[in-house]
This record gives sequence, structure tokens and C-alpha cells, in this order.
Amino acid sequence: MKRLAVVIFVGAVFTLFATAGGSAFAGGPSGPASCMGQEAAALSPPGSSDEVPGGMRDLAAFARAQPGHPGDTFKFIAGLHEDSHEACDEALGG
Repeated sequence: MKRLAVVIFVGAVFTLFATAGGSAFAGGPSGPASCMGQEAAALSPPGSSDEVPGGMRDLAAFARAQPGHPGDTFKFIAGLHEDSHEACDEALGG
């Protein structure tokens, strides 16, 4: 479970960095945020989550340590659009 949470967190960080140059919508997103965004919000700032105490930095390090390309994990998680952090965890088997 902890490993999954770390993977989710890394994906959230990647999505945030990949979309940082995009425009902001005054009315908020048109649908549920991606699970990457949900995880990033749940793990930030560092120290605010029991799942990944080091925040996005720890999640990114975890993803880089896994076999394969970390971007594949982030892309998968970012492709999920659930209603809450808990729903994202459930969708990812957590």
C-alpha cells in the first residue's frame, strides 16, 4: 500500500510539472481532477501526509527507482479522473 501511494505521488508531481505552463481557469476544472493532481494535493506540503512524509520529492525518487520509465507510471495515474483522493487510491488498487 505504501509503495502504491508513493507511485501515485510521483505521478502527481510529474503531472504538475508537465502542466505548469498551462493556463488557469477561474471556474476550476471542468471535471474531476486527474489522480495525479489528487495525489499531489494530498501529499503537499512535505510532512503533511502519512503516506509519503517527504512529499512529492519522495514520490519522484520512488518512481525513478522502479524498473522502466517513471513517466509511464505518471501517465497512467494522470489518465485516471476520480472524484477524490480516496477514489483514486481505490482505482489504483489501494
